[in-house]
Amino acid sequence: MKVSRLEMKRKLCTIVCCMIVCLTVSCSSVKHPYTQEYRTGQGNIKGNVDTDDFLRRDERFEIGADKDGNAVFKDPVNAYTALLENYAEGLELIQSEMKLEPVSRKNYQDYKTYGWQVTSGTEEAREQAQFISRFFDIYENSFH
Repeated sequence: MKVSRLEMKRKLCTIVCCMIVCLTVSCSSVKHPYTQEYRTGQGNIKGNVDTDDFLRRDERFEIGADKDGNAVFKDPVNAYTALLENYAEGLELIQSEMKLEPVSRKNYQDYKTYGWQVTSGTEEAREQAQFISRFFDIYENSFH
């Protein structure tokens, strides 16, 4: 089976990104862990997150709520790893179009902001970039 250079580059990028995640995310602690189920309109739940959409994309995107009712990933480290593994094309598009450093715990806010604004790339890559913005809307709740 012949593997294209692009495919090899994507796999290498995924491995490097996973290593970066292990080094950066594991060093920081989750300040607002999930403490309750996220059910729109119930109790103190804030917002209207489509949790089913996230779960359809990857089971590691399971969403709960913190004690204040904000949507958070039940396991933000695994969710972040899943994002790197499954959304490399969208991450690469945001990075190249907006001239950013590779995504990290220090600059993910830029990816959250600019994912909505990409205009180049394939339709799939643009959809991934938009999802990345939605992902980081929730991801950041665990660390603030």
